[in-house]
Amino acid sequence: MDVKAKVAELGLTVPTAALPVAAYIPTVKTGNLVFTAGQLPLVKGAIPYVGKVDGGVTPEQAKEMAQVCILNAIAAVGLVADVNNIERIVQVRGF
Repeated sequence: MDVKAKVAELGLTVPTAALPVAAYIPTVKTGNLVFTAGQLPLVKGAIPYVGKVDGGVTPEQAKEMAQVCILNAIAAVGLVADVNNIERIVQVRGF
């Protein structure tokens, strides 16, 4: 499957991988496994909405930010591997 083409079909874009915002390595490949750090919903280096769902952030905004986290994770994987070779996602962590 062409992941970026599928993302484009959905009207979305895989962004350029975000730089780390602290002292950590965003993506590590070991053997045939890739691990990514937890993803933030960074858009152009900033988090558009801050707060709790229904406490300043709407459910729709939260869904949008979760989607951004996933797109950022795809970008992070792309730093060390071909995203079209992903066979299974074991864990997703977005903040």
